[in-house]
Amino acid sequence: MQQDGHDDKAVVGNTHLHAPNLDDRKTIWSRWPWGVTALAVIVAGWAGVYLLWNGIVFLFTL
Repeated sequence: MQQDGHDDKAVVGNTHLHAPNLDDRKTIWSRWPWGVTALAVIVAGWAGVYLLWNGIVFLFTL
């Protein structure tokens, strides 16, 4: 029983009467390491620019 007199266990039927807590909404996306994903995108972008630049330089040296 809480201080205001309401008992948390009084509702036995439907337990989804309110929005779920943050802990109840834990999914793979909320635990995904987005910083690592951002670094991977940056590295892939730099690799693409590097390969594109080498291709352009190669074409100009023909």
